[in-house]
Amino acid sequence: MCVCIWQILGEIDIYHPLKRLIRFEAYGILFVIAGIFGALLAAGRLDLSFPVFLVFIAASSAFGFVINDISDQALDSRSAKPRNPLADGSMTCRTAKIVSAVLLLISLACMALLPSSLLPVEIVVLFIFITYSFWIEVKTIAGLDLVYHALFPALYGLLGYLLYHPLDLTGIVYVALLGLFGAVGELGNEIRDLEKDRTERRNTVVIIGEQAAFYLTIAFMAAAFCIIAVFAVLEPGFFWLLPFVPFGLLLVHPVVKAMKDPEYKMKFVDAINNRAILLAAAMLVVYAIVRFVSIG
Repeated sequence: MCVCIWQILGEIDIYHPLKRLIRFEAYGILFVIAGIFGALLAAGRLDLSFPVFLVFIAASSAFGFVINDISDQALDSRSAKPRNPLADGSMTCRTAKIVSAVLLLISLACMALLPSSLLPVEIVVLFIFITYSFWIEVKTIAGLDLVYHALFPALYGLLGYLLYHPLDLTGIVYVALLGLFGAVGELGNEIRDLEKDRTERRNTVVIIGEQAAFYLTIAFMAAAFCIIAVFAVLEPGFFWLLPFVPFGLLLVHPVVKAMKDPEYKMKFVDAINNRAILLAAAMLVVYAIVRFVSIG
């Protein structure tokens, strides 16, 4: 399901306003992989709830991106080349609101079809997406902005795990790792948008400064891969993770380059996302092979 959505979006011209609004290729793919991995870690065998769960991830995350662009319309319009299609007039706010309503309805329909035990976490997912952009506007609150962005992938991974298994040590470690990488994503966004945000927001990077934010990003990445290494050594059945630890340098490299090259700051977030997708997909494939061999 998620592959089909990605292919359809890929056929749309890169400048198509709907694709820019939903931004599925930016974070939606990573969220879907987080959910898939969580389910595979927990499940002996997947069932018909699994595709519904993937649709929920795709729809709810896209809903979050759309309402964020709606809330950022005025601020983004000040940029020379805004990524937000509402900011450059290529899509109307009314159309974006219709798109967000459709995505919300799809999300609610999936929630009704999935096990009721997941409902509290699903409600939290929608709550954090809404309050990130509206009401509380967490994206303007230093510290809490990182917590919210950490929760985005962490909650999807948690849902995937809880769909098939009660939370245990493996699930807790997995969710914690997703949270660290989610915080990294927010730091990258705020570093890239610092000049635009400086006069309007009091987010984490505005408060601590660009240089400290770069070092914090690297620290979060290092912590995540240290946790992976320790877990791979200590937990039976996860030694296959160990060879992936050195590949963490592929994610650190764009951060270091952006520290030295001011022009690269506008590109390094996309570089990290693309490499993270490839790394996560490779880990998913290896894990699937390991499971298949062990079952066989």
